[in-house]
Amino acid sequence: MTAAQRVIEAFNTLNPDTSIFAPESVTWHSFDESEVPTIPDTFAALRAFRSVSPDFRFNDARCEETDGDLSWARYVLSGTLPDGSTFRAPAALAVITGSDGRVVRLEEFVDQHQVAPLVIALGVAGHNVGDTGQ
Repeated sequence: MTAAQRVIEAFNTLNPDTSIFAPESVTWHSFDESEVPTIPDTFAALRAFRSVSPDFRFNDARCEETDGDLSWARYVLSGTLPDGSTFRAPAALAVITGSDGRVVRLEEFVDQHQVAPLVIALGVAGHNVGDTGQ
């Protein structure tokens, strides 16, 4: 199983397994160009997404290894919003591992306009977009 596959599985199960993620692991997002600690912030954000879209998932993941410490995942973020509408956002994730094989950096690329309905639903539910539940 590639590092990218393990990350997608961890995201879909909301399992911040420390055997997958190094303590210093960070996640960077293209839509806001911010970098946050993968644990706990990325998982807190995923839980917030699930609070407004219980079926929020990383679907149709296609993962591949490259030479060295990099693997890629291409997938579709999707879910049903509180008003019954759905959203779909194709995305890509670069997964960089350290010498011990654990993830040290994630870089997610997604079109902010395609995730806007999810962000709006978070705001309506009282979550700040940058709030990870801390």
